[in-house]
Amino acid sequence: MRILISFISSLLIISSSISQSAIQLRIIGGALEDVGSVIIPEPSGGAYALGSTSSHGDGTVRGYVVYYDADFQYTWSILTPYGSIVENIVDGIIHPDYPDNNILVLSRRLGDNGTYNAVVHHIDNTGEIISTTDLSHPENQNPNSLVSWRGSVYAIGDMQGDGWLVDLNDPLSIADESFTSWGHPVHTESVTSAKVFNDTLYVAGSTQIDGILQTTIWAWGPDGNPIWARIAPDEAVEGNNFATDIAVNDNYVTLLYSFDRPGEPIGQGLIYLNPLNGTPGSILNTSGSFYADGRRLIYEGDKLFKLSHINTYSGDGTDIGIVQLEEYGGFEESSVLGTGFNDLASDMEIDSEGRMWIIGTTFGYLNGSSSICVYRFDSTEVIGNEINIPTDLSITNDPMLYFSVGIADNPSTLVIYPNPARRGASVRLTSEADWVLYSSVGTSVRSGFGDLITLDAISSGSYILRTTLNGITRNNSLQIVD
Repeated sequence: MRILISFISSLLIISSSISQSAIQLRIIGGALEDVGSVIIPEPSGGAYALGSTSSHGDGTVRGYVVYYDADFQYTWSILTPYGSIVENIVDGIIHPDYPDNNILVLSRRLGDNGTYNAVVHHIDNTGEIISTTDLSHPENQNPNSLVSWRGSVYAIGDMQGDGWLVDLNDPLSIADESFTSWGHPVHTESVTSAKVFNDTLYVAGSTQIDGILQTTIWAWGPDGNPIWARIAPDEAVEGNNFATDIAVNDNYVTLLYSFDRPGEPIGQGLIYLNPLNGTPGSILNTSGSFYADGRRLIYEGDKLFKLSHINTYSGDGTDIGIVQLEEYGGFEESSVLGTGFNDLASDMEIDSEGRMWIIGTTFGYLNGSSSICVYRFDSTEVIGNEINIPTDLSITNDPMLYFSVGIADNPSTLVIYPNPARRGASVRLTSEADWVLYSSVGTSVRSGFGDLITLDAISSGSYILRTTLNGITRNNSLQIVD
């Protein structure tokens, strides 16, 4: 079993010999569904891998934290506490007030109040949960980001169509549910990313206007007051276009966004904005004719690195794509991480030693389940080369996650059955949900709402079924066979 990393430019594949230790892979999880969401490198050389799991077998979805040491060896793992049937980790940061690389973890959890709440766990470097703060609110919350800003840590997200942020060092705001909110009174806003640079907070998301999503970015100054906002800076895009991440340096606020393309799968692009007033500058379409959905954008010196969920080769499943750009967007190198199964990109970071960490989800390693995958590049110089990664010793069937033959009734956990499914037959979901079926090249094949999906007139092959239930969107691999 091997992982192929390939550099594709002008339809040529260029190969070079690189030490196997230059890039390593770890796969971890149980027998059901484990999803990677956030990677947090820490100064001693290790990293925290954050996600969620249903593999504990108790009918719940729980937050899942795994720690790898400086040698990239599995050290420990924990689950977030009982108390909810569903909890998904969405972000995390190194705790700024503790010297021992403790982390703060942000989750979205279904609460006793019947709504989804933001929850923050303080976890030390041995896997002990020091404290848990429940940001309960009568309205459904969709938390997204944790940032260190103005000498404090802020949680950021959206709820009921508006953005919100809360100072986690302000107990009164938490107790009184007095979150700072923003948004247009007749439009719906959502948040997808937040970054701090030079004491300025930048938040990216989307605004729904007349049923169409449009990329949006907001900025707050060092004094905590808003300084500018920009909606739909790319007027040439037709249909939905939605921000996925932002990267900031002294010259630019660079927005990574994905957009609908008539007759083609989802594409992605970059928009450069003035950090002082948000005025859009150059706009770059960074997509080919294949499916490409942006995930993460990072400035590192004079380079820009982009992480995407892609399908480059029809029928080969989805892959994790990495592109290295010049500061101004000029293409330099690219690589594709693929396993022969479907692989979903989630997060990317570059640590203080210049190593690149990537986390995502891969299908098929542990009893056909979805598992968390973590890559570590010894340097970004690996990008653009071809290398084979042996995985035999990189798979950890976490003993903490035991197998259960069934899943208890859980309105926020969806199971697709049968999977694989016969061509011309149908599949069912364990709960009614909004769903979209995508082909292996990212083209929408069929969509609807309910728990029954008919497969008539659909060819055999690999598909992605995107489901949305109770505000949670998940990508699921679906195989259709003859």
